[in-house]
Amino acid sequence: MRIRLGLLSSLLLAIVAVIFALQNPQPMEVNLLFFQTEGSTALVLILTFGFGVVVGLLSSLPGRLRARRELKDLKSKQSDDQTPSSSEQPSSESKAPGTQSESAG
Repeated sequence: MRIRLGLLSSLLLAIVAVIFALQNPQPMEVNLLFFQTEGSTALVLILTFGFGVVVGLLSSLPGRLRARRELKDLKSKQSDDQTPSSSEQPSSESKAPGTQSESAG
């Protein structure tokens, strides 16, 4: 039975996070302008990491959306270029590549 690599790595990361949280229970004070709170060191670090991941994803979002739009435009342009017009219809006499004509045999 094959275990997916993503599932395995997620499980491993969760186990490491639990071990980290259990080994770092001491309280930590966090101050941000007028906001002040206290939590365990592990919780503060995990939340900070999660906030960093969210900021990274949001900062890459405009570029990803632009690339997706360009890809969609290129695909529609390619499909427009490949549709033959009425004057470019292939004739019934054309043969598929690799086939011999009847007169050559």
